[in-house]
Amino acid sequence: MKTLVLCVDRDNDFGRKVGYGSPIVGREENLKAAQSLALADPEDSDTNCLFAAIATYDQLDDAEIVTLCGDIHVGMESDMKIASQLDEILAEIKPDRVVLVTDGAEDEYIIPIIESRIKIDTVKRVVVKQSQTLEGTYYIIKRLMDDEKLQRRFLLPVAIILLIWGISAVFGSMSLGISSIFIVLGLYLLVRVFHLEAPISEIGREVATGLKTGKMTIFSSVLAAFIVIISFVFAVRVLSGKEVAAAEYAIRFVNEILWYVIAAVLLIALGRFIDAYFKEKKVLWSYTILPFTLIAFGLILSASLTILVEITRQTSLHSILNEYVISIPFLARITGGLLIAFIGSVLYHIVEDIYKEETT
Repeated sequence: MKTLVLCVDRDNDFGRKVGYGSPIVGREENLKAAQSLALADPEDSDTNCLFAAIATYDQLDDAEIVTLCGDIHVGMESDMKIASQLDEILAEIKPDRVVLVTDGAEDEYIIPIIESRIKIDTVKRVVVKQSQTLEGTYYIIKRLMDDEKLQRRFLLPVAIILLIWGISAVFGSMSLGISSIFIVLGLYLLVRVFHLEAPISEIGREVATGLKTGKMTIFSSVLAAFIVIISFVFAVRVLSGKEVAAAEYAIRFVNEILWYVIAAVLLIALGRFIDAYFKEKKVLWSYTILPFTLIAFGLILSASLTILVEITRQTSLHSILNEYVISIPFLARITGGLLIAFIGSVLYHIVEDIYKEETT
């Protein structure tokens, strides 16, 4: 069985430093290349790697030694050059197996390229003894830093924390910075616990696509979010300074933001309706009932919240019935809500029937 002893110079030190073209084939040519690089740059690890490859070649009977060089732009460009040269060598030499000699983890990125073409019997990693621990640690850290999963899960939150801390230090508000860090960490842990990475990524892609294509949904959603935030601020200001029980505060808070939230939902629905009509050439008939449903829901809920406030105040049932349930405002909201819901349902079915007739 013929063995190919393969040495890989991924960043093309032999070409850049001593002018050797790739591939370098044969013992004599590889020995000359190793000696030339040793004289040009005694500290280059590729020198030791190639000497180790020559020593390995000398121990084998039926073998050939080849050095493949990539490119100074390490990555796709260098790997494509190595793959092209490897195909030529395999076609010319026709080896049965490969012994790969490498100077570290950097060259081991090309192992899948080699294995997709021929079997690798062994990988010999050459590290100078004096720096073995240091270089090994360096390559481990480097590989971890290059891991995309580790970058997203560990480096990203650390980077955000350091950024917040630095900004807060510049503006002299460390307490705000520490609070912001805890908020960021809390949000990050919630995202991890509830596996929200995919939905958040999808939202990010939708926003990016929407901004590029001018989707109304994006702009209506931003405006809706602004309205909701304003409603929260407004509700807090209205209720601030009032000494009420927690239950009553919560009910009144919901009542204050109710119509703002309904308006925000209607804005989002309007944006989606416009996008579907102009970009997808279709009419979302199911959205026609949404304004009626939301307005009816708002009227009935606001009337119900008024009663709930009185219940939390422990107002007598008789007073609630006489002063609120039988009152004109309460009955008007309940009746109006039911009537609007009924009208919306009837209109929806009429529109649906018309649409079905047109399509058939």
